[in-house]
Amino acid sequence: MNSAPIARIALARKSRRERRDAGRDRRILDGTMKYRGEFMNIEVVDVSESGAFIIGPTVPEFSDSVTLAIELPAVGGSVMVSGRVRRVTMSSRIMRRSGGFGIEFTRYYTQVGQDSLHKHLAA
Repeated sequence: MNSAPIARIALARKSRRERRDAGRDRRILDGTMKYRGEFMNIEVVDVSESGAFIIGPTVPEFSDSVTLAIELPAVGGSVMVSGRVRRVTMSSRIMRRSGGFGIEFTRYYTQVGQDSLHKHLAA
C-alpha cells in the first residue's frame, strides 16, 4: 500500500475585477429554470461564461442549486447549466423592482452549449 501523502493543489481564483471584466451580455434573455422540482420561466439579465443574474417568479435561497436553460438568440441556440445561488436581491413595490439572484455556473451539460454561449458573448 502506498503511504505517500495526498498532494494538495491550490486553485488560482481570479480576482473579482478579472471576473467582472469577462465577456458579458446585459440584454434580457429568456430561459427556463428548474428549482425544487418545478419549472418556471425566467429572464436572464446579465450572463457571462461563469454565471448570470436571474429574475423569476421564485427567488431561491442562498447556496441553493438550480438548473437553467437559456435561449441564445445571437447564435440561434441555447445552453443548459447548473449553478449555485451566490447573491440574492429583494424585491420592492415602491421601486417597482422584482427580486432576483446571481448564480455561479457549476456545470455545463454539453460542450456544444458551452461553445454556443461563448459564441453568443462574442457576437
